[in-house]
Formats: sequence, structure tokens, C-alpha cells
Amino acid sequence: MRPKVLITDTFPLEFREAIGRLPVSMKYMPNVPKAEILVELQDAQVLILNSGINVDRATIDAGPRLEMIIRAGVGMDHFDLPYLSEKGIKVLNTKGGNAESVGEQTVGMLLAMRHWVVRADKQMREFRFMRHPNRATEIRGKTIGLIGYGFTGKAVARKLSGFGCRVLVYDKYLQNYGDQYASEASMEEIFAQAEILSFHIPLTEETHYLADADFFASFSQPIWFLNLARGEVTHLPSLLGAMDKGEVVAAALDVLEHEKKLEHLPADQQLIFEELFSRDNVIVTPHIGGWSWESLAEINGRIVQYVEDWLAGR
Repeated sequence: MRPKVLITDTFPLEFREAIGRLPVSMKYMPNVPKAEILVELQDAQVLILNSGINVDRATIDAGPRLEMIIRAGVGMDHFDLPYLSEKGIKVLNTKGGNAESVGEQTVGMLLAMRHWVVRADKQMREFRFMRHPNRATEIRGKTIGLIGYGFTGKAVARKLSGFGCRVLVYDKYLQNYGDQYASEASMEEIFAQAEILSFHIPLTEETHYLADADFFASFSQPIWFLNLARGEVTHLPSLLGAMDKGEVVAAALDVLEHEKKLEHLPADQQLIFEELFSRDNVIVTPHIGGWSWESLAEINGRIVQYVEDWLAGR
């Protein structure tokens, strides 16, 4: 009997066809209630998903035959990793698969922010020719701090290498990670020297609300702030307060806390986002940093390879 591969979330036809060519029984269930997924998990050996459901204890217990779970993407904050380890279930993600895309978006948002592209575009569409207020500040010769130097942080540093800027990077979990694109630094050095700061870290208990009021107040000069990691890494009220105090000049955010339910937030939380969106020194995008056609092909290709390797080793 062929092992069963259960696929939730939406995946393109080419990917499903590639999985279907393998010696497996494939069940594709995008956009269905979780209760239906739990039923199908009962006899599945492999679960492939993105972020549509939480892989919590109830989900894990619903799949007594599960051997492997594959996450199409990087973030694992919706996985109960300790329980999966306890159950002996192999867990894989596609880290690095969208790093180049996030790297491009980071540089693009940084340039758009420093050259006031979004604000100037809006003004022009309103027939307001406002050249002087939109004078740019080049990144040439500036010091940029990157927090996190995994696949994405490295992609950002490589792409910045042609701009004539200095890149300092801090990663708590690495050693001797400086290279030709970035110099290893302590957080204290980044606080003291960085004019631009960009996050490229996972969401963990340690990084939750890392960017709070104390964080922004620790910089020796006003910074230009980017977050293309996870929304919950930034405490938005603290960011707004830092902007009011002049500690943050402008912000570019590809990720937001509660980003998938912005229209259904309580009134007090809604006000925070309304305040954020009203500022012309803020750029926001809907978590599309790693959302390129090329990254989609890369991620899906890796997943197919993971399943092939699992079949070969099983």
C-alpha cells in the first residue's frame, strides 16, 4: 500500500503533479475546515503545509502514523516542535528557499524609504509636485545593522555590497560568521553605530517584541527601521512612540502582528494600525518579501526532493 501524503493550503498544479508522479497516495485539501484535515490525518504518513493550520498537539495526535511534516516556508512558530520531537516525527522547512526574494525586497524597501518613493508617488498622483521635501538620503557610506545572519541575512548583505555601505551583523546563535559582505558585531556596537536596522530573525519566545521601547531608545542616533522577519518581533506601540520621539526616522514593514486578521481586530488594536498606516514615513506590504515566482519554484522543488529522499530512506 502506498504511503499517504496529505497536502493542505494551496499549492500549484505543477507541484501536485510532481508529487503525484511519486509512488505515494496524495490527498489535496486546500481551504477546508481543520476538522476535515484531522480526519484525513489518521492514516497519513506525510503532511505538507504552509501556515493554514497550527500543528498543535491536537493535530499531531490526529496523525498516529505521521512520520514527516514539511513546512513550505521558514517560520515554525505555529508548530509544537517539542511535542513533535517527543513523537519522533521528522520536521522540515524550506529555509533559504525564499532568501533571495526577501533580500531583494529588503533592499527595495530600504531604497524606497530613503528616497521617499511611496510618499512622492502619492503626492504626484494628487497633482502635488513636491521635490524638496522628498530629497533622498543615500545609503552610500552609511552603517547598516542586520539582526540575524542566516540565509536571508546573508542574501541582504550580498545585495548591499555594491552600494558602498558598511554592514554590521549580529546573530546570537552563530560564531565566527563575518564574511566579505558583513562584519560580525555585538548588539552594543550596532546600537552605537548603525543608522539603519533590519530584522531577519525567527519568532521565538526570546525574539517576541524584541523591538520595544528600550530597544529603540538604545541607539545612539535616529535609525531607519525595517522588519521583514515576523510581525510579532516588533511592538507596534513602541515603534510609534519611537517615531514620535525622533528615535526612528522611518519604517518599512513587510510583516505585522495580526496581519491576517486586520479587519477583525478589537477597536483599541485597530487604532494602532490606523495610526501606523496614516504616517507617510511608513511603508507596509502584505508579507510578500519571500513571495516571488522564483521562490515558489525553489520551495516546491525542495519539498518534492524531501519526499523523494524520505521514500528512498524509508
